[in-house]
Amino acid sequence: MMRRGFDVLHPRVCWLGPHGTLIFEFPLTEAMAAVLYKLGGVHLYWDRLISVGFFVIAAFYLHRLVRRMAPPRAAWLATLAYLAFPLGQVYSRSAQPDFAATAFVHAFLFHAIAAAEGRSSAHAVLSALAGSLAALVKGPYLIAVLPPLAFGALAIGDSGVMLLLLLTVAIPAGVFWVWRRWVDQVNAGAPDWSFLPGWYREVNPTWWYFGTTEQRMQPGLWETLGHRVLRHVLTVPGAILAAAGVLAGRARMQTRIDPRGFGVVWLAGVAVYVVIFFNLNVVHTYYQIPVLAPLALLVGIGADGAWARLPRWLPIGPLVFVAFVVMALLAPAQLGYYQPDWLRVEAAREIAAHVPDQDLLVACDHASGYSDPRLLARADRVGWSLAVKDLTPGRLAKLRDLGARWVVVVTDPGHPDLQAPAFLAAARTLRVPVVHAGQPIGTLELYRLTPAPR
Repeated sequence: MMRRGFDVLHPRVCWLGPHGTLIFEFPLTEAMAAVLYKLGGVHLYWDRLISVGFFVIAAFYLHRLVRRMAPPRAAWLATLAYLAFPLGQVYSRSAQPDFAATAFVHAFLFHAIAAAEGRSSAHAVLSALAGSLAALVKGPYLIAVLPPLAFGALAIGDSGVMLLLLLTVAIPAGVFWVWRRWVDQVNAGAPDWSFLPGWYREVNPTWWYFGTTEQRMQPGLWETLGHRVLRHVLTVPGAILAAAGVLAGRARMQTRIDPRGFGVVWLAGVAVYVVIFFNLNVVHTYYQIPVLAPLALLVGIGADGAWARLPRWLPIGPLVFVAFVVMALLAPAQLGYYQPDWLRVEAAREIAAHVPDQDLLVACDHASGYSDPRLLARADRVGWSLAVKDLTPGRLAKLRDLGARWVVVVTDPGHPDLQAPAFLAAARTLRVPVVHAGQPIGTLELYRLTPAPR
């Protein structure tokens, strides 16, 4: 970002050739990483540090929120559950904006509840500020916390604070509306590259966000989502504790807000969010991040209830909670999250060594698509991504006219039917094995394109 310019209103991606400009979310975490790159060198650990930092902030605000309505032990157990959930472990160390958005969402909810309970203008301002940041980074995550906010406000029962809460919701909504107008305006300026398979202009693509009614009618997709919640979030012991939190009767309360009811309504809010953004939730596991907090709250309540109600000589609550934490900590590796993509890692090193950093590149492997950054980003190069099967003379001629100077084709033994197309043979300048730990895992072929005649 620093090397190619720094503009948070016109962020760039590596897979849109010379145009580059594309906005999804406000690039707050990306801008923070770019500054750290400038100060301390380009290393992935800066991105991980930012994600972990926001993850901790999200956990901190969850703890403060639960502590307002539940006993201290329940709040600590809920916080530990949140930190232990497998999905949280994985994405808190990934270069993604989701936990930044989640931290702002939790702060929005906490300060809104505090504003309602204390008639506090200061908390209302902080809530509106946090909500506005959440709306900029990932607005849909706010949808899930509106039902528990309403539940808390009704439980408090102070009609005098309703206008205050309305403003804390209306201001982020207005910010989101303005931001989305800007996003659509910028993205509308992208060139028409419809000759690329899968290309579409990122101007409010509701079909991608929401999916279809037919999708929502498919039991298999709901089964997929349920499977993720059980295995990638709760684990079996965690599911037992969450069920206990729901079914064990009224939880111990510190204020007028029932923490169990708050958690159940929050979970219902997440369900509404999932139904709305169904396609995104099916395609991306990280879109289930909003479910972590209400489930952590219910796990904490369930564990605390078992701890308090059962005799000390029968420590079922603590034992089940320990089993949950152990299984949750082991789950990411068992689920295959920590398996490096060595084919692309090693291929990217070869690309970086042989392709000048200012030249545009067409990167191809067995699964690359129009918006796939996996080869280009690792090689720190800019260009286009294409699957090997989609690499045709016509498409390549158009990319050459747009400035493409190199084509790289990465093949591997797992896809023997995919080989570099014969029409490229005369332009080949390099053919080397892709090697990891001394073993060949694929082949990289590099082709130099003749510049288009002027």
